[in-house]
Amino acid sequence: MNIRLQYSLEFLAGIYFEDQLQMNSYEVNLNLLTKTADSASTNIALDRIKAFVHGEIANTVFISNASRERAELFAMIGVNVTTLPEEPVDQIIGMMLYYKFNAIMEGRMTVAQLDIASSLGDNVWYMHDEEDASGPFADPGWWHESTTQHETIELEPVADNVVKVKPSAWIEYGLIWPEETSPTTDNTVVYGKFTKNEN
Repeated sequence: MNIRLQYSLEFLAGIYFEDQLQMNSYEVNLNLLTKTADSASTNIALDRIKAFVHGEIANTVFISNASRERAELFAMIGVNVTTLPEEPVDQIIGMMLYYKFNAIMEGRMTVAQLDIASSLGDNVWYMHDEEDASGPFADPGWWHESTTQHETIELEPVADNVVKVKPSAWIEYGLIWPEETSPTTDNTVVYGKFTKNEN
């Protein structure tokens, strides 16, 4: 049975807009719909949203891909940066969260509607649901990936013959799906006894 849920969260983040860096506080209201009878998966899906917001984008700086050089500069000095396909206004941030949340929950639960407001946006609420146009988020991007990635900055050049492997952040958060956990087995250490070849 599908269950309708509502969840609200708040976070602080910066925006780089019109050549100015400003801090902003956001409120987000989610209308969620469960898609599985497995309560463990439902709990993990909601915990992924919390982990992404509070562990990844809280205190980030939202910045447009058009300001790529500035984004790279921020990243080089250790600033947490979130790159967006357009200027970081509330509506664009809300649309990004809508697609990213749905991606990281991987079908266990879906966001039916996401509402967002901010202090810099004069607390005007912007609403987004599946019937709205995707706009710039129709294109492929990290917002459609189930990972915790939230930027497209590559500070170090990577050689063509090198494959970068990143461990899943969901493993680090302890938020992998129940069916992906392998049963633990007793570890056995085998000692080999090899005779010395005298010849």
